[in-house]
Amino acid sequence: MALIALIPSHGQDQGQNQILAGYYDTTTDKLLSETLINDTIGARIFYNEFFFGQRSIIANVEGGHIWGEHEIFDRSGLTGVAGSSAVTRYVADESVTAQTDAHATMVGNVLAGTGYFEENGVGYLSNLMGVAPLAEMWSGAIATSFSSTEIGSFTITEASVLTPYRTFFRGIEGQRPDVINSSWGGGDPSGTSFVAQTTDALARENSTVAFVVAAGNGGSGAVSDPASGYNNIAVGSLGGANFLTPSEFSSRGAADFYNPETNITVTGVRAVVDIAAPGEDLVLAAYLGASGSYQYLPDRVQEPSPTDRYFVNESGTSFAAPIVAGGIALLKDVVHYYEENGIILSEHTLDTRVVKSVLMAGATQTEGWDNGQTLQDGVVSTTQSLDYATGAGALNLDQAAQIYLISETRDVAGLGGGTISEKGWDFGNLAAGGANEYHFANPFEHEMELTISLNWFAGTGLDENDLGQALSFANLNLEVWRLAGGVLSEKVAESISLYNNSEFLRIALDSPGEYAIRVAFLGMIYDLDPAVNDTEYAVAWQAVPEPATWMLILAGAVVLCVIRRRIIRV
Repeated sequence: MALIALIPSHGQDQGQNQILAGYYDTTTDKLLSETLINDTIGARIFYNEFFFGQRSIIANVEGGHIWGEHEIFDRSGLTGVAGSSAVTRYVADESVTAQTDAHATMVGNVLAGTGYFEENGVGYLSNLMGVAPLAEMWSGAIATSFSSTEIGSFTITEASVLTPYRTFFRGIEGQRPDVINSSWGGGDPSGTSFVAQTTDALARENSTVAFVVAAGNGGSGAVSDPASGYNNIAVGSLGGANFLTPSEFSSRGAADFYNPETNITVTGVRAVVDIAAPGEDLVLAAYLGASGSYQYLPDRVQEPSPTDRYFVNESGTSFAAPIVAGGIALLKDVVHYYEENGIILSEHTLDTRVVKSVLMAGATQTEGWDNGQTLQDGVVSTTQSLDYATGAGALNLDQAAQIYLISETRDVAGLGGGTISEKGWDFGNLAAGGANEYHFANPFEHEMELTISLNWFAGTGLDENDLGQALSFANLNLEVWRLAGGVLSEKVAESISLYNNSEFLRIALDSPGEYAIRVAFLGMIYDLDPAVNDTEYAVAWQAVPEPATWMLILAGAVVLCVIRRRIIRV
């Protein structure tokens, strides 16, 4: 049986006058504005040290294939880059038309376009460059046919969808991608479809392959699958002058929670979006051939498709998601560099729960950000965990790199908590009823802003037909405590949502003193797997002086600049 899928596509359809040939007119688009997306998200910390994703692999799964012949993917003039093609593998079920597609090509541009621009010998332009411009790309196609009446719609089957996901998650010839991006979606706000549950199970089975998904363009409507699943990183869109304003079209409605043990669906209780990234007014590579999304638009089709055409003013969560996926490729590029030099940072560094927690803890607060925190008996408390539109906030790769790679605490020894620095992350394990404590090594002497993200996998497994099934769901709490004599004495804040597998806090600590983070495993919301008696999780945090306090510190001390080469030197 064929199903209909809808790409979380453009905020507006582009007309013929929005296709640019060989040049860029600042009166009609924002390409040459002073704001460069890659700088806005903090990617410069990687580029300055020659990390462009060249050791990472990004897979993209959506209706059609990326058109690797566009000039934006030209790598032939780059020294030290193997091969001239950005896309090295194409995967699709035998039932799939495997058509080259305009939408997939635009997404590929965001992921790993080199920014090559042939006109007038300009060469490579940073304002056309994808987030990880030297990453290897794999392309997966799932559409059995494209709609002739609605741009962005296509039909799928169980086999057409799951073939590339199974292939990519499990790897090809011993290689697995570092991240899989998907900029498509359908319905299912409860995350119970075969797509959501099977990708959840594959993500849990292959925990070093991060799965990034566009939240959808339903506005106030709920996030659709596969983003409505649990073990992915769901991305909302941002716009505005500084890309801190939630896009009106970005899906944000609270999603449902289905309990297979009781067969009860609790409606509107999950905050599904994990993080947000720029998704408005982008200039992206155009594919104008007679296949994929635009094949039924004769006024737009050009055969052969020219290599120097670009769509302008493109908007959608479709393009916010690959910005996050490209950022993950940059983070993992550094880890692979260390591995090449014989240094293993931690056996858990590449784990999706770690990467997700790091990205969320490093996120910048967005306009109107609200995760439902209220003051309850003197304790800052949230049962919502995340902002419905932007999750933890705006992607900030500079902050994520400092938490992930530069901090003094990069995975505490063992799995049971310990002493920590002001920024860092840990991979831990808890039995039901247990708790792990993380004590900051030094007391806070100033007013601080503390951001913490806790993530774990929903217990989704694979059945005898290699399809996902919900088996268990753990309930973890995230808490902040004040210490007295090294012992927990007063709870300060808590994130205690029941139906999310993420907990998140962003709080102001106005009183100097000793503090600790506590992760508690209260028990199971449901448990159909008798073998489950513990839960693995990742937690990441950063404590920074509040803005007013930071200005006082600057006024009273000489600030030493720390060269960020520390993230790559061995």
